[in-house]
Amino acid sequence: MPNPADQGNLDDKGMPNLWARVSRYLGSVTADRVGPYFFLALLFCTSIAFRPVLPIDETRYLSVSWEMLLKGSYVVPTMNFEPYFHKPPLLFWLIDLSWSIFGVGRVAALLVIFLASCLFIYLTMRLARALFPDAGELHRRIPWLVLGNVAFIIYSSLILFDILLTDCILASFLLLLMFAKGGGRRYALLAGVFIGLGVLAKGPVILIHIGWPIVLYPIWRDRGRELPPGRFYRGALISLLAALVVVLLWLAPVVAHMGDAIYRLIWNQSAGRITGTLRNAHDRPIYFYLLLLPVMALPWLLSPELWRSVSRVRSEGRNLVSADRRALRLLLSWSVGVFVTFSLISGKQPHYLVPLIPLVTVGIGYFLASAPLAPIRNCTVILLVVVGIGQAVASQTLFRRYDLQPLANYIAGRRDADWAFAGDYQDQFGFLARLEKPLAEIDNRKVEEWLASHPNGYVVATFKKKPKASDGVEFSIRTERGYFGVMKAGNHGAGT
Repeated sequence: MPNPADQGNLDDKGMPNLWARVSRYLGSVTADRVGPYFFLALLFCTSIAFRPVLPIDETRYLSVSWEMLLKGSYVVPTMNFEPYFHKPPLLFWLIDLSWSIFGVGRVAALLVIFLASCLFIYLTMRLARALFPDAGELHRRIPWLVLGNVAFIIYSSLILFDILLTDCILASFLLLLMFAKGGGRRYALLAGVFIGLGVLAKGPVILIHIGWPIVLYPIWRDRGRELPPGRFYRGALISLLAALVVVLLWLAPVVAHMGDAIYRLIWNQSAGRITGTLRNAHDRPIYFYLLLLPVMALPWLLSPELWRSVSRVRSEGRNLVSADRRALRLLLSWSVGVFVTFSLISGKQPHYLVPLIPLVTVGIGYFLASAPLAPIRNCTVILLVVVGIGQAVASQTLFRRYDLQPLANYIAGRRDADWAFAGDYQDQFGFLARLEKPLAEIDNRKVEEWLASHPNGYVVATFKKKPKASDGVEFSIRTERGYFGVMKAGNHGAGT
């Protein structure tokens, strides 16, 4: 009979499982420290192997990075070689840095996202340590809980800004917390640096995320160990001034290049997204995030142990350590404040809530701190395996509709010709085809007119149904919303 104490290290045949062997070689604590990052790397490998660069966001951001590197224009980002004001440049800079070291390619770009995702896990663990310093078992569970979070699995390997933004939010808050504990003004200054980097990562939206814990400081501070509100707010003001300096180091050269940059970068983008007046602002109803909220806590929301622990804590609430009550109050009020604010903003996308994942995960982790670690780890690994298999299957089915590389290869083979795109071009082919000049953007109704004036030209047009040669199309691929077809001068037909 196996020793019951070793039962967690045995599979259903009574043999030591792979994780038990790894733990014996590395030590269980070391294995749990390294394991989440190892499996995160495997997730990235499956994404690279099976998932194409997804339009329109990933293709656009890689194209912006490509144009910055190609032209050496690191102050003003460009899309299709025109100034691009929708996003600030930090992520583009980091991708270009990786490309300058490892060469231009998707893998080198994803290395930046991988490191940002690793930092996401690490900083979430540091948040748990800072809020619950005596809960050692919680700290071991946090990396697995983050890695197993469904929303994190979805967004951690995508070339978007939200993982990097979350890193800046967590770093700045942890530094403000150290300042609040009497660490000195240097921590407030460092917090400001990361707030500024957050602005450079995704714009002023970081002020919403970091603003709530600052405003709510009086209700979560430790009165015996942390600064009084007046001194804390003076430090927060220092942080904001330091952040402004960081942003101005980039914004000042932008203004020197383009005088209306302040309006277009700050007011037009930020205010336009809040009101929904900006084109492609993703205007959605106020309850949109409420429908997505459960996903932020899956699969742990379905854990019976979680709800038993919640019930136990509620019944024994008065016996909770005061520090734990303050930490839980912070997590809840911070999450609710951000959630309500974003619900009131007109422009909404699911990934805008990614910065809430650490708060939700630490809160759930507190209630799962006494749960066995093995089932948490196993659930995470199973989810990653399912995602890997799902991506392999999708590579032969669904993902084929999102793969623009065949069309990009067609364009690259004729890069010296004149090219135009009929409709709203989002630079889908700049990086994939390594284009060195822009595509003309024309109206669908003027395709024939443009082709007539460019005898050796090509137009990429959109079709609702599969185009035929009689439509004047020489090459076509299926997309998620129809077809892209290439039309050549001298042929007839227009895509609609």
